[in-house]
Amino acid sequence: MAEKDVSLPTNRAFVIQLQAGCGASEFDHRGRVEHLASGQAMRFSEEGELWAFVDRVLSTVPNRAPEG
Repeated sequence: MAEKDVSLPTNRAFVIQLQAGCGASEFDHRGRVEHLASGQAMRFSEEGELWAFVDRVLSTVPNRAPEG
């Protein structure tokens, strides 16, 4: 699939902010994640918390942003 064919709806966008000093080779990152469309945010201290938040938020939003 070509990159131009990939749909990236804005209601499925997140910002992940990592704490300074976290390692890059292993996922020992800690930080904060925010869903841009809703403003829902949380701090995480392990990978599972990050992905659980993303899964929870995505389960409540449609696959595509509303047209308009």
